[in-house]
Amino acid sequence: MSFRKRGEVLNDRGSGLRGPLMRGPPRTPSMPSRGPHRTAPGSVSLPDTAERLMKLNIAEEPKRMDGLDSTHVGIRPSPATSQPTTSTGSGDLDNILGHMGLPLGNSLLVEEQTTTEFHSILSKLFAAQGIIHNRITDGSVDKTRNGDTHVIVLSLNQMFAKELPGIYKGSRKQVKKNLISEEESKVTVQNLNQTQRSTPSRYKDLKIAWKYKLADEKRMGSPDRGDTQQSSEYKDYNHQFEITSRLVPAPIASELTFIAPTQPISTILGQMEQIIKKNDKKLIRIVIPSLLHPAMYPPKMFASSEIIGLLHGIRSLVKKYDERVVLFASISIDIITPPLLVLLRNMFDSVIDLEPFNQGMAQFLERVYKSQPGKIQHGLVHILKLPVFTDRGEMRVLRSEWAFRNGRKKFEIEEWGIPVDDAEGSSNSDQPQPQSHSHSHSHPHSDSPNEISHNKPAKKTRISLEY
Repeated sequence: MSFRKRGEVLNDRGSGLRGPLMRGPPRTPSMPSRGPHRTAPGSVSLPDTAERLMKLNIAEEPKRMDGLDSTHVGIRPSPATSQPTTSTGSGDLDNILGHMGLPLGNSLLVEEQTTTEFHSILSKLFAAQGIIHNRITDGSVDKTRNGDTHVIVLSLNQMFAKELPGIYKGSRKQVKKNLISEEESKVTVQNLNQTQRSTPSRYKDLKIAWKYKLADEKRMGSPDRGDTQQSSEYKDYNHQFEITSRLVPAPIASELTFIAPTQPISTILGQMEQIIKKNDKKLIRIVIPSLLHPAMYPPKMFASSEIIGLLHGIRSLVKKYDERVVLFASISIDIITPPLLVLLRNMFDSVIDLEPFNQGMAQFLERVYKSQPGKIQHGLVHILKLPVFTDRGEMRVLRSEWAFRNGRKKFEIEEWGIPVDDAEGSSNSDQPQPQSHSHSHSHPHSDSPNEISHNKPAKKTRISLEY
């Protein structure tokens, strides 16, 4: 038997939750916000979020209008970090930097240990590459007047602009070969017939191995697929310059601007930033050739407080406009004290050291490569710092791993290996030993075995060095 209290309702579906019958006035929750909030369907009200955000006074991020055009011919992504990179004017130097060029917002210092001027060649190549980028035409649009690259040179040498090298067009045979290849590239009936005749008959055989075809292409000088794809995609990224020629016509004021280093530091930095702002949406290439040259810099600039202040200001401009500014500087370190040299290196993101060979090594290479003078190197290349990699803490310091050659046509950097002088080895083997010859005359009639061992052996006698 079950019992229930008086006033308790059972099995009432419309009564809501079961519970005891509450007597008295209904209770209201003490916290209105925590109570049940019932609204009729279709009458939903949202809070005014826009007005609340406006009260926070959050300013929108201004749009950066000083970025480079994505179609700039002098910009490509770095294969290592995917950062936008520009060429230094030397393909070999681009290669050893690890990014196929110098990443934007970074700086490069090329130092040289002796009084030679190899570093000045790299400065001219860097500036000439910027002028060529500015003069590249895109179809019917001529970019010569309103180009997309500007060069700033911090130097008193106004002849620097007239000494920039021109593009290497090749030898006479190569020029004729290029003209012939251009004519053959045109689709004509005659060219198609010649192409079919020049194709080897064994290519039509299905049993031919691919290695034979690749060997034929390599012998004929056809480029690799990877090189062809890279050159077609970034065909105007870098150029090969001929050092003995000159860039014609010479750069004008809209392409290259000179700033005198004899001015106060504040004036130099002000003029430089004004030029950067004036040439918005352009790639700015800052060149400092022959840094701290006594003929162009006043004596006060050799104080660490002065030169470091100048470089620190230029570095701040490069980092401020890091999306379109790069810096290249060259210096001869023979007139720089070691403490100041350490401070200068700290101001740059990458440092390359050129060590020309002394007279003895130069004569040795000339003797070894007597029949091949084009293979004579002129010095070693030491890598002290690399852009981006050194900032990440990667120790990529390489000494005596590379060598440079200043040829008549271009500046080359290749792996260094000490050559073998075969003529010197053969001449040493044919020369008699004067010490043993003197012993043979000092004991002409001696018969003791100890003394006979000092006599000069015959020419046909074999000497065993095994012991």
